[in-house]
Amino acid sequence: MKPDIRNLTRTELETALTGLGEKPSHAAAVFLAVHRKGAADLAALPGLPERVCRALSPAFLLAPLPLPERLQTSRDGTKKMLFRFEGNAPAECVVLPAKDRVIACLSSQSGCACGCTFCATGALGLKRSLTPAEIIAQFEACLKEAGTLNSLVFMGMGEPFLNWENVQKAVRILSDSRGRHFPQAKMTVSTVGIIPVIEELTYSDLRVRLAVSVVAADEEQRARLAPMEKTYPLKRVLAAVRDYCRIRKALVMFEYILFPGVNDRPSDAALLARLVGDIPCRVNLIPYNPPGGPGGETPRVKEFQLELINAGVRTYLRVERGADIAAACGQLASQ
Repeated sequence: MKPDIRNLTRTELETALTGLGEKPSHAAAVFLAVHRKGAADLAALPGLPERVCRALSPAFLLAPLPLPERLQTSRDGTKKMLFRFEGNAPAECVVLPAKDRVIACLSSQSGCACGCTFCATGALGLKRSLTPAEIIAQFEACLKEAGTLNSLVFMGMGEPFLNWENVQKAVRILSDSRGRHFPQAKMTVSTVGIIPVIEELTYSDLRVRLAVSVVAADEEQRARLAPMEKTYPLKRVLAAVRDYCRIRKALVMFEYILFPGVNDRPSDAALLARLVGDIPCRVNLIPYNPPGGPGGETPRVKEFQLELINAGVRTYLRVERGADIAAACGQLASQ
């Protein structure tokens, strides 16, 4: 099967055009036609000479963007869309309206191989990684539903850093000035702590923001909740994050899910503060949302936040949205 032209970055497209005997400078117009003007036929791309279209058509496919199979709307305005990609691979994305912005939460994989015990996606196992075009299809669906998007997070189904080649391609395509021109600085990629990719991102030209899911500060407890701790221990993850912050002069976001009676004790707050206190960061506290139903904030959540703030750690509570349609953190694919 011919490759889908939507999966190519502009640099890759320039190389392809050169191989076809055409000027690489035409890549900008091809990108504009495909990603912003909604072109549906490579044989008739607006703004391109007929000769270039004739060269591209035998070499590439311009498949229609997949459309969501189902749309659900929460009481709080959150919208969740289910896609069924090739090979019956399900993936969900979410539009999250906030007070002053609208966020799109995208999936990078169908299912997930990380096996976090609290996550509905992890219970699916990994079906397959998504292509750049499939990631872009989610973005376009979210943009259509929301009308405008202010930020983009790779916090949906899957571990983005285990599909990093395709995720970074999607980032480059979406941020391209002839594509959607969505600022990389408004994109956040979340990981459970895949150290080699954190190190790669440290020296990359990408300007996306990094979020790291701590889950629990105690190593044994974290290993029970997030088995990737055994491969990438938290202390080594934090060492890589320190280098990331120092070299890039950047802030990192730590995500900490609060499980009542498990990792929300004062001793847990003190341990977390000791671990991250020397790192330029903000901590987002996330009340646990069981896969089968809504969780919500307990009295300990605000107490835990205050304990971290008093220890000198910049800490926020995430306002969880969409729990009634299983669209909150950890709930994707639970229905």
